[in-house]
Amino acid sequence: MKEESKSPRQGKNKKKGITRKPKKEGFGFDTDISNKKLSAWMTRDEAVRYKSSSKHQTLSDSQPSIIRKQVDPETAKYFSEISNLFESGGVDLEERSVVCDNALEEARGKEFELATDYIISHTLQTLLEGCDVHHLCGFLNGCAKVFPSIAMDRSGSHVAETALKSLAMQLQDIEVFSVIEDTLAALCKVIVVHPIDLMCNCYGSHVLRGLLCLCGGVPINSPEFHGGKPSTILAERLNLKISQMGGNDSPRLQQKFPGLLKFLVSEMLKCASEEIKIMQVDQYSSLVLQTALKLLAGHNQELLQVIPIVLCCKKENLIEGSFVEKKAVSNIVDLMKEPAFSHLMEVILDVAPESLYDGIFRTIFRNSLFELSSHSCGNFVVQALISHARDREQMELIWEELGPKFKDLLEMGRPGVVASIVAASQRLHTHEHQCCQALSASVCLQSESPRCIVPRMLFLDSYFNCGDRSNWSWPNGVKMHVMGSLILQLVFKFQSELIQPYIESLTSMEVDCVFEAAKDTGGARVIEAFLDSNASRKQKQRLMAKYAML
Repeated sequence: MKEESKSPRQGKNKKKGITRKPKKEGFGFDTDISNKKLSAWMTRDEAVRYKSSSKHQTLSDSQPSIIRKQVDPETAKYFSEISNLFESGGVDLEERSVVCDNALEEARGKEFELATDYIISHTLQTLLEGCDVHHLCGFLNGCAKVFPSIAMDRSGSHVAETALKSLAMQLQDIEVFSVIEDTLAALCKVIVVHPIDLMCNCYGSHVLRGLLCLCGGVPINSPEFHGGKPSTILAERLNLKISQMGGNDSPRLQQKFPGLLKFLVSEMLKCASEEIKIMQVDQYSSLVLQTALKLLAGHNQELLQVIPIVLCCKKENLIEGSFVEKKAVSNIVDLMKEPAFSHLMEVILDVAPESLYDGIFRTIFRNSLFELSSHSCGNFVVQALISHARDREQMELIWEELGPKFKDLLEMGRPGVVASIVAASQRLHTHEHQCCQALSASVCLQSESPRCIVPRMLFLDSYFNCGDRSNWSWPNGVKMHVMGSLILQLVFKFQSELIQPYIESLTSMEVDCVFEAAKDTGGARVIEAFLDSNASRKQKQRLMAKYAML
């Protein structure tokens, strides 16, 4: 610690005293915003005043360019000494917070330059993790006007994300809730002025998604709100146990700011409305919109406003099933063949209120289901649509278009669509017999024995890629088809009278084949599903007898 006293800056901190408390106001923060309460943000009068404010730029105004100044040598030396101090372990826990607070005092007015400096940014992250809430909010308030520029910088984005994570940790103290709320309000106000650049930036979009999560009361890096595990999504769509597909931990809820979340999302879309077509197909803005929609799940009034904007459609046309231009529908169908928009549309279908879902289904998807199912991206959207079908009438429309196409879908490698139909049939208790018949017919000709059904389903790719399918045989040493095994698991949940051909096929398999199936993860779960089914005891014993021969 003696070496540190050689630094003029360090000496300056010592003169100030380590017990010095931070000021309650200042930090370069717009005090007009800091004194606002959450309810004031959401009133109609406040929205009008905000829109008419001279500070509120229109979309036509360009994002102000910021020229990054070089960090002066004295400041660079100071933060280098701070870094060395932490790396050497020369500061204990009691002193650490004081050192962080004092160092952040030195950062005032230089936040942008320090945060975007490749080396100093790492030190700044350490300081933001160790400081108290007042200095943390002070740093963010001080750089609020340039926060988007910091977030879009390769180094600055890490600093911004660290600051947000530290804010989330501070929320455990209810007494600082209003201080954090005011700080987040300042950031949101700046972001909504010109959000498109931030949303479409690879670094900025990640920070923005973290801010949305913080406002929404979920952990900033929650997988569910940053894309989600494919296995979890698939399990939910196919009515399977989540643990069976790899497990899922629901995000731990924390204090949240629902008013700020709604303000941030709605204002971003209003200000970026002219660029919505760019946002639809941009990888990063699509991710931001997906996170926002997931966080608004259950807030139907907000979703009824947001989703039509994202789709470039009028809410009334979608809900009432009114006429929508054929060109507009065609454009949306084409967009669903783009990776970014297809993922976005999946989330829209996940969260859409019932009335809006039904309008989207009838206005946009009807008569386009097979076209989309045939596409590498579009088929995932169709899976999401089917998994959220609300009633038998919707299922009837789905069946009309896709029921006769099971074999075509399996041949072109789209078994997920077939699986979604089987799962929806099971969930809505409709077209169950037709599903079982169509599935068996797609892998087994009328002239063939039903014994071939299960083996061919277990090896879907191998079977459909075989030049002479009539002479196809069980392939040794080949991993069983994941989706084929999942479809069979669904099939064995049907009533036994509907699935007798499948039961006969499984119980008549050769002993060696049963052994191979039991060793494979997917095959073992098919056997387990059969044993859990309502097949007769005699049929189950017939399969178990083959285990005794192993």
